[in-house]
Amino acid sequence: MAKVLFINPGPSGHLNPAVAVSKTLVERGEDVVFYANAHYKEKLSGTGVELRIIPSEPIVEAFTTYGMNHLFNVINGLLKTTDIILPQILEDVQHEHYDYLIHDSMFGCGHLVSQKLNIPTISTVTSFNQTTQMFDDFTKNLATTLTQDEVDNANAAFDELKQHVEYTYNVDVPSRFEVMNNPGDLNLSYVMEKFQIDYASFDSERNYFAGPSVIQPQPSGFMDEIDRSRPIIYISLGTIFNQNIAFFNKCFKALKDLNVTVVVSIGNENRLEDFEDIPDNFIIKAYVPQTELLQYTSLFLTHAGMNSTNESMMMGVPMLAFPQSADQPVVAQQIEDLNLGQQLNAETMTPEILKQTVLDMLGNLEYYQHNIDQIRDTETNQRPGYELAVDRILAFRDQNCK
Repeated sequence: MAKVLFINPGPSGHLNPAVAVSKTLVERGEDVVFYANAHYKEKLSGTGVELRIIPSEPIVEAFTTYGMNHLFNVINGLLKTTDIILPQILEDVQHEHYDYLIHDSMFGCGHLVSQKLNIPTISTVTSFNQTTQMFDDFTKNLATTLTQDEVDNANAAFDELKQHVEYTYNVDVPSRFEVMNNPGDLNLSYVMEKFQIDYASFDSERNYFAGPSVIQPQPSGFMDEIDRSRPIIYISLGTIFNQNIAFFNKCFKALKDLNVTVVVSIGNENRLEDFEDIPDNFIIKAYVPQTELLQYTSLFLTHAGMNSTNESMMMGVPMLAFPQSADQPVVAQQIEDLNLGQQLNAETMTPEILKQTVLDMLGNLEYYQHNIDQIRDTETNQRPGYELAVDRILAFRDQNCK
């Protein structure tokens, strides 16, 4: 048995794949200390990990300091969270021994923690993996889309943050790539090989594509109230972008006259009185057991978060993507390029365009499902992604932890 330090503050799209992995690690004998946001205490209960809480509000406040309007500001926000996360973890573990570290590739200052602890490190990747060259090409292109003032301000903020973090914690922040991607000795991706952009560019010794880490859904009673006699359409913008009232109202107008059952997840912040008239064929819920519902879903209207995209492909459900931010435009483009679905702009589409697109997709479900099957069929092992991930983690442990 080895002792594992696992850092993953969330959000849910980053945390969800780690739940099954951490549970399986414990079942196979590992002693896991897991740092997470208090919101995910219930998700991690029953996994057998020792849960330690990282405060979410200060992290969110730091992360959003520079705004979310472009990636350079997002990266600056990530670097600013160092002052919240790193001191707590270093103080907590100063008298503890760990054999290896697992951290989320985007959240949790993994690259910095690994420098301080000097132990073998695994970075878990919930979106597309990136080589340094891929990242550099993307950021160079991004810079051409911004004003010179935006670039200068972002660069100045990054340089100031980099100097502060390096001086305060005696660590190295080589570039934006390390802040955004937190590469480890092993980079473990929850993306299917054939869905990964430019898969052949990745060194198989340091990069492993386990595929979706999702526990098989169990019946909860949710489907008992859903009319399954007609096609089911599921609509969700995830947990961060679901306050787009105008988008949901367009969906009401577009789909109200179709012979379908529409299930909509609106989150805990929205109220029913915030919406226009809700049609009779719509079921509105604050929370939806997504993987359970997707087993019965014909078409998924999604924000194209990687977690939702993985789950949809696992269940063979075509997607109509409405990317909102972060990596979602890239994921949505891959969905379209591989003919797993289509994408629309949530802001500019009309109810009429949405209605016609949905009708066209419902009439061609077998085409999209066949293409999804082609992606899934590239997985040579039919075991779940979290089991494959743990196999690789333990092999890494045996090779690197003496």
